[in-house]
Amino acid sequence: MRYELIEVQSPDEWKAYHFLRRTVLWEAKGRLNYNESHPDEHLNANHPLLLKLDERPIGTVRLDEIGGGSGVVRLVSIAPDVQRSGHGQALSSLTEDFARRFGIATLLVNAAPDAVGFYEKMGWKKEMWDESELRGLASDCIQMMKNLR
Repeated sequence: MRYELIEVQSPDEWKAYHFLRRTVLWEAKGRLNYNESHPDEHLNANHPLLLKLDERPIGTVRLDEIGGGSGVVRLVSIAPDVQRSGHGQALSSLTEDFARRFGIATLLVNAAPDAVGFYEKMGWKKEMWDESELRGLASDCIQMMKNLR
């Protein structure tokens, strides 16, 4: 098995990225109105990332640089047919490596309640970091933090 975490650039990569996010984070949860054209996807400080396993797209994450050595992990998804097989751990580790290359020392996340245990196993701690983030899709999330040093 060979993992690769790439910055989304080509039309095929964008298609795979949005397909995974839409099906896993919207449709599977009964949500509507997924927006492939959301402006946050194209901000210079935001990094849409695609996890590939043996060249097959299986996961997504967006890492948003917010300054002060911090970055927010957003919209994490793993393809349904390969969930619970360790790929989330690989995605987490590769995302941390990617963040370090940008000088990010602290990662933040709005974790879905059913993902808190996963994040805790990966060394994250519950910590409120920006209450204003907990609106809309993130209204039921638990804020967590991980120091990369």
